[in-house]
Amino acid sequence: MAKMEVNWTLTGMTCAGCAHSAASIAEGTPGLENVVVRYASHSFKATVDQELLDLPAFKANLAKAGYQLESEKVGMEVQFDRQRKALRRQALELLLAVLFAGPLLYLGMSHSMDSQIIALQGVLAVVLSGYFGRKIHAKAFALAKMGATNMDTLVSLGSIVAFGYSLFNLLGGNHEIYFESAGLIIAFVLIGKYFEQRGKLQNSKAVESLLALQPKVATKVVDGLTVQVDVGALEIDEVVQVKPGEQIPVDGIVVEGTSSIDESTFTGEPLEVSKTAGAEVWAGTVNGEGLLLIKVVNTGKASALGGIIEAVLQAQEQETSIEKLTDRISKIFVPSILMLSVIVGVVWALLGEPLSTVFAINVLVIACPCALGLATPLAVVAATGKAARKGMLVRNASALELAHKVDHILWDKTGTLTKGKPTVVEISGDVANFKNILIALNQGGSHPLNEGMKQHFGFQGGLPKVRRLKALPGKGIQGKIDGQVYHLGSPSWCEEMTGQKVVTEKTTAVLFDESKVLITVLFDDVLATGAIDIIQHTNALGIYNVLLSGDKIPVVDALGKTLGLQESFGEMMPIEKVEKVQAFRNKGTVLMIGDGINDTAALSAADVGLSFAAATAAAQQSADVVLMRDGVLGLKRYFALAAQFRQTLRGNLIWAFGYNVIAIPLAAGLLYPTFGIKLTPMIASIAMSVSSIGVVINSLRMHIKPLK
Repeated sequence: MAKMEVNWTLTGMTCAGCAHSAASIAEGTPGLENVVVRYASHSFKATVDQELLDLPAFKANLAKAGYQLESEKVGMEVQFDRQRKALRRQALELLLAVLFAGPLLYLGMSHSMDSQIIALQGVLAVVLSGYFGRKIHAKAFALAKMGATNMDTLVSLGSIVAFGYSLFNLLGGNHEIYFESAGLIIAFVLIGKYFEQRGKLQNSKAVESLLALQPKVATKVVDGLTVQVDVGALEIDEVVQVKPGEQIPVDGIVVEGTSSIDESTFTGEPLEVSKTAGAEVWAGTVNGEGLLLIKVVNTGKASALGGIIEAVLQAQEQETSIEKLTDRISKIFVPSILMLSVIVGVVWALLGEPLSTVFAINVLVIACPCALGLATPLAVVAATGKAARKGMLVRNASALELAHKVDHILWDKTGTLTKGKPTVVEISGDVANFKNILIALNQGGSHPLNEGMKQHFGFQGGLPKVRRLKALPGKGIQGKIDGQVYHLGSPSWCEEMTGQKVVTEKTTAVLFDESKVLITVLFDDVLATGAIDIIQHTNALGIYNVLLSGDKIPVVDALGKTLGLQESFGEMMPIEKVEKVQAFRNKGTVLMIGDGINDTAALSAADVGLSFAAATAAAQQSADVVLMRDGVLGLKRYFALAAQFRQTLRGNLIWAFGYNVIAIPLAAGLLYPTFGIKLTPMIASIAMSVSSIGVVINSLRMHIKPLK
């Protein structure tokens, strides 16, 4: 039998419970195995037996439940465009809904018995529930036909029953109505859905930043001539030409030319790497001064950059604990309330109680998930707002929820624990006689080491004039001063020209003439402000600190010992960082901290990813938290804010669930036979509003609490 792995696109899902419902439909379909449906990415992954699966029939079954399956995975660019357009439509619809919800809330809280006001409430409720809640009702009814439920089920029933019972009472001359509940239930849910979709779109920007690094066009060499082609049309072993300053379009091998390549995309290191025939290069890196001919090894998804993008996508598809909570609620809470409402009505009817229908409806209304729906979003809004004021951008609420569980921190080196710029730490040789020649020649260089020396020496006047300045890719620069040719560049170039070997453990630039070494300049990447302090702080918390870097192993080991980290790993490629993240996740909760494009996949793969304001756009978009000031020392504020968030979220959930534990028995008439205590629909409606207000007040308290 012909089996294949598929990754399709499923739209129409409105909550995590929808993913569960769609997966349930798929699991009962012949020809489908290992089904995984993800709400966050709208992905449908499965093993398909093409001989058994009736794809049109399966699509039709999903359509009955309100889901649309596209049996070819939609490109990421198309998905992002769809999300942006959908969010704009959602924002406009939400704005209109709020314009109707505001007056309804005011009129409902007035509890006026004036017939015109009651009629106006009814009209506003019809508009909110009937029009703005149409998709919620449609999804609930579609799922009901298939014997499934989700949060839409309870929202829809609560709104419809509230309106229907109010209308019944109104026509019967009873003014105990709660039209406001019927409409405001919908408004609250729409607000939550908008912020959820907005968060999903923000998460996608990490992948967009990485996709921007992939060149769309390459210069292919055919019989000595060049032609522009799409990168996707290139075949293995074909040859492409890359001019100075261009992005390399493929993973490949240099077959001709010499240049320096900016590989910070993958290694995170600022220094360019010399490349000549036989050297490996990667798509997304940037060519330096030389012209290169490159033989194609991998393109697109098979390239190293494509692997990073795929790793980010897979990490984003991991289910968060908040999504798991939503899923549990949709699968247990909703059916339980529906069943309880029926049981309450039947039991009271069997006992001959004329209020049996009222008690049953009360259970539905009072258990409406407004407080539950607001508990997490309001805590998130309060925490993220406070974070912004304190110099933190929180992109994923799970980062706040998981902070107290972190027992491993994996640190990037360059730009994170170090400043990421070559700094002169030692100058030796005949400095007295050749310092001005060094400074003058260095003025003509643009390499990061040249910039480091310019920063070190500052502005100098009265320098000798340099003639015939020339840059040699992968080697350095040379020029003639007072009739003598001088060279400033790498130790290997010096050895090639003079036969003298310069051996150091640090990054080195050498000034030499045609026969001997004149001056050696040693560089180091100095520690970032607060690096030692924050490592001591996290060590004191019992957190296991690990250094991951693309720099040389001796350099990385030395830094790890200086800072007091427990383990250090050097010369790591991006995918190897991901593998380390996954390995440590098997031991506990992992916080990854990095700032480069090479860190994006690892940031996404970790339980929590953290980056900085000065980081690359891709790193920021992949991170769950971005520290906007104070560098690594901002990590202390992150832990303090996360503690407050957990406390607020816990209080909200205790209030919301505790309210249901107390209110539902009262609504069901449990105390009615003994004490004569019963709730009217009006009181149930007020109680529901009070439950939401309690959550709001508890969330607002977070704004006035100081960070310790």
